[in-house]
Amino acid sequence: MVKRNEEDDLLHELVESMTGKKSIKALTYSEACKVIGELEGRQGTPPPRKSGKPLRKTAPGHTSEGQRRKVWALMYRLQDASPSKAPLGDRMCAIIKKELGMDAFPKDPFAWIGYKDGNKLVEVLKGYVKTAQKSRGDADG
Repeated sequence: MVKRNEEDDLLHELVESMTGKKSIKALTYSEACKVIGELEGRQGTPPPRKSGKPLRKTAPGHTSEGQRRKVWALMYRLQDASPSKAPLGDRMCAIIKKELGMDAFPKDPFAWIGYKDGNKLVEVLKGYVKTAQKSRGDADG
């Protein structure tokens, strides 16, 4: 309906026929609402929604950005304190599998972790770091 950088497409023709204005940017709020209403009317009615089905797709994991940063910071501390040479992402996925009982992938390890599980993971990692520091012989660990 719209051709880029051209004002002779179907949308501009509709706007001009309804409002007399050639530019979409020149429409007032009420004129824009009328044009949108006309477009929605032309689109037709959507098919009926199955009952009980959510309107939006639900995201499985909802860890906060702060939790994610804390987990990564603890993972780097763990990497420094322990002799393991496993890649950091793989190691974190193994810890998530062991402690939370859910699969994780290095590309998106937080995909299935909820907020409560994120808190649990932070606390578990603190314990891992403390244990690794003690076994290494750190004075503050």
